[in-house]
Amino acid sequence: MNENVSSVIRLLHQGIPGQAGQAPIAEAFSLEALNTSVLAPGQASESSAPWHPCAGHDLHWLERPLTGLPSPVYITGAATSSLDVAKELLQRDLFPEWTFVLSLSQSSGRGQMRRAWVSPEGNLYMALRLPNVGPFATFAAAPAIGGLVAEALSAEDCPVMLKWPNDLLQSRTQKKFSAVPSREECHKVGGILLEERHGALIAGIGLNITSFPPILTLRDNYAFSAGTLCTGKNVPYPLTSCEKNKENEPIVTIFTLAKRLVERIFSCYAYTSDPALWWPALAEKHLAFRGCRITLADACPENDTMVRIPCEGIVDGVTPSGALRLRTEYGMDTFLGGSLLPGS
Repeated sequence: MNENVSSVIRLLHQGIPGQAGQAPIAEAFSLEALNTSVLAPGQASESSAPWHPCAGHDLHWLERPLTGLPSPVYITGAATSSLDVAKELLQRDLFPEWTFVLSLSQSSGRGQMRRAWVSPEGNLYMALRLPNVGPFATFAAAPAIGGLVAEALSAEDCPVMLKWPNDLLQSRTQKKFSAVPSREECHKVGGILLEERHGALIAGIGLNITSFPPILTLRDNYAFSAGTLCTGKNVPYPLTSCEKNKENEPIVTIFTLAKRLVERIFSCYAYTSDPALWWPALAEKHLAFRGCRITLADACPENDTMVRIPCEGIVDGVTPSGALRLRTEYGMDTFLGGSLLPGS
C-alpha cells in the first residue's frame, strides 16, 4: 500500500450522546485517558503533529494526521457497540468507505442472531465500512471479508482459519486439524458481523486479545470454546517489547494492530486484478476444515432456501456466490446457511 496516503485519526473525546433519557452511545474519552489505554495510537500514527479540535454537525473531536490509510479512523471510549457508533457517524455523513471506528469496550456488543458479545476493555472492537460493490453487494460479503481478515491476521504472524462464513478460529497447537476435528483442537478467537445501515455495509470485527467468554456463558450447542489470539509461536497478541525479543521493539497496541489489518485488507482488495473473482481463492486458502468431515446444522441448501436440514459432509470449498460446498453422500451440494459443527 502507498504509505503516502494521508488520512486522520479522530478522537471522539466528548463522546456521542444517546437519545433523550438514554445512555450515551459513546462515553467521553479524554486524550489523557486514550494515551494510557490499549487504544493509544503510539508510533502507529507516524505523526508528531499535535491534536487539534474539530467539529461536524453536533459532534466534536480531536484530530491529527495519519498516514497509510485511505479514510478517517475514529476512536471512542466505552460505547454501546462500535456498530452503533458507525451508524451515528453515517447519519452525519462522517463515515465514508474504508473508514473504521475502534471502541474501548462495548456494553451491548452483538454477534450472529443478535447474541450478546461479551466486550470488556482489552479486546479489539472495530466497525469498518466496506464498498457496497463486487462480493460485498451479494451474499458472498461474509466469507469475502472473512478471507480478507484471515489473510491480514496471518500476515501479522497470527495464523487463523475462517470457519464459514464469518468466525475466526485458531488451532490450539498451530497445526492443521485432523480429518475429524474436535472441539478440543481449536478455539474461536474472533468473529465478523455484517450490518447494512443507511445503504452502507458495515463489518463489525471482534478479536479476543486479552480475554474471552468462559464456557458457562456460551449457548448449549456451541461449536467451539473461546480463546485469545496468539502469534505463530503461541504468544498472545499484541506483543510487548520484552516478548518481541532482543530488538526491544515498542509495544504493539490494539490501534496498531487494527491499522495494520485495515491497511492489508484495503491493499489486498484495491489492487486485485479481478475484483469479482479474487475472493473465493483467498477464503479457501484460510478455510477451516477443508477436506474434513463436519456437520452442518440447520443447513440451508442453495437450490432451496426454504428448506432447513441437518447435513453431514466433507468441506470442499466455497462458491463465487458465497455458498459452502460439501461432498455429501448424495454428491456435491452447496449451502447458503447453517451452523458448522465438528464431525460426529
